[in-house]
Amino acid sequence: MHDKDERVIIIAPVGQDAEAMAGLLDAQGFETQICNGSDESRQITDRAGALLLTEEALESPQGSLLLDALKAQPPWSELPLIVLTSGGESRRAGLLNLAAAAAGSVTLLERPISTLTLTRSVQVALRSRHRQYQVRDLVAQLANLNQTLERRVAKRTAEAVEQAQKLRLLSAELSLAEEAERRRIAEMLHEDLQQLLVAARMQLAALCRTRDSVQREAIAREIADVLERSFKLTKSLTVELAPPVLYEHGLAAALEWLAAETAKNYDVEVTVEADSSANPKAADVRIFLFRAVRELLLNSAKHAGGSAVHMTMQYGRPDKVRIIVADDGPGFDPNSLDDKRTGSQTVGLLNIRERVSGFGGKFHIDSSPKRGTRITLSLPRGSDT
Repeated sequence: MHDKDERVIIIAPVGQDAEAMAGLLDAQGFETQICNGSDESRQITDRAGALLLTEEALESPQGSLLLDALKAQPPWSELPLIVLTSGGESRRAGLLNLAAAAAGSVTLLERPISTLTLTRSVQVALRSRHRQYQVRDLVAQLANLNQTLERRVAKRTAEAVEQAQKLRLLSAELSLAEEAERRRIAEMLHEDLQQLLVAARMQLAALCRTRDSVQREAIAREIADVLERSFKLTKSLTVELAPPVLYEHGLAAALEWLAAETAKNYDVEVTVEADSSANPKAADVRIFLFRAVRELLLNSAKHAGGSAVHMTMQYGRPDKVRIIVADDGPGFDPNSLDDKRTGSQTVGLLNIRERVSGFGGKFHIDSSPKRGTRITLSLPRGSDT
């Protein structure tokens, strides 16, 4: 049995032709439907396999409605027409021209016809119609794919615009943060180092003017003290900007040093568990992780209310380094990180998140109000540089 998409519509208004053809085709296993009314003729192109009609049907007033329905078919559809005719050559030519103006696939059969001819003609028409249905389904799938693609493109575009806006805001905040850091270093050089050097120069001038050996010895000690303080200040600044321990002994040792410095400068307990086998092999990864952890420790020291901070560095497979910085402070809502009203604390976290993504790593925050904060950085260790 054939499905509804393969039913044969029969239109034969004269005599018993319609019933006879329907009975013959039904006996061969075809699905048939006899169409008599004009309302039905308007719907014959909907889920039909072929149209079998006589010349009288095509020449009748109903025929014009039928042709209108055929002309209104969608682009993929060319409902096959099988027209039975018994007229002469001129009549057949006229029928063919009339049908071809509305349908793309027309077969003329001259009566009387054999059962085999009729059956074969219907089979050919249904195969043609089946291919059209395949085209219809492909067109529908393509339309769905296009809609899906358009939605995805629109979504990705919106995400890209939002991301670009976030990056612009982040870039502006980072520029301000960099400018603030430059001002801090300039103030340190001006107010501390330069003042010490000025004092040393003045005392050196006094030393040159003094002839008394006792006074000269005292001034020399003061100059030595000023120079020692200047040396310590420049060493501290140099270590802060580029700690030698990081370059000479690796990230694990640098994190130990950083924890000690943070505990000393901010009076907060910092514990460290750093596996040296997890040391990043790439220099840029080492430098980034050191600065990122320093930013996270400063955040904990400033915002965790004196809570102890625990830091671990582990080896993660495949060939990754995982660093966790955790405290028991007041915590915060991680969703606020994407709030356009970015605060000073989240600027540094945003920067770290973007840089981690740039290294092909993962950045995760586990925190909520009154539950502390646990931040995990996971990056590829990179290749030796």
